[in-house]
Amino acid sequence: MSSLLVDWCNFCEEKAYFDKAHFLSLFKDVSAVHNLDEIFNYFPNSDALVERAKNVLDAGSLDQRAYLFPMGKCSNADLLVFATRWLKEQSRFCQCMGDTELAWISSKASAVYVSNSVVNDAVQLDIPNNWIFDFIGDHVRNSKALDVNESYALFEALYGIAADYYLAWYIAAPLIDLDINLDLYFKLWKVGGVSVLLQDKLLVSSKI
Repeated sequence: MSSLLVDWCNFCEEKAYFDKAHFLSLFKDVSAVHNLDEIFNYFPNSDALVERAKNVLDAGSLDQRAYLFPMGKCSNADLLVFATRWLKEQSRFCQCMGDTELAWISSKASAVYVSNSVVNDAVQLDIPNNWIFDFIGDHVRNSKALDVNESYALFEALYGIAADYYLAWYIAAPLIDLDINLDLYFKLWKVGGVSVLLQDKLLVSSKI
């Protein structure tokens, strides 16, 4: 058992205290990856958490990178389909949770394939893509089944897998009491898809 996994167990059993950032690389620790059951054993629905974590870890590779990178590929046409399905789910969620403006913006946008550099430039802007992310994030934080230190540390460790909050929320979905289908985001991510919502269009690209 690695020292980081030992720290995790001691932390969850309240034998030691660490800042949540201490576990940022927990799922990139070789020993920990082979002990997912032990990591998630401290949480309800642990079997579902293990399954989702395996889904993500099996779909990507570090390959000398700081964060997990998806290994799947698909056609540009399929990327547009996956991205559109995820956008429709975001629109549905915004409508259900009362933000009709975000729901309207996301419902009328048409998907177009662009280069990855265009997506990277766009995501830095003040655009609906970021407003929806903040909106979903606020509801995720308010809907966690467990409001304890272990939960906050777990979410930090899950973010550390790929520096991706949506992916972290996909894995942690069994701990989130929220009606949003994050599986649709995972399906886009695992084939290397990225998308950014502007006022009138959804920019879609591949980072592979």
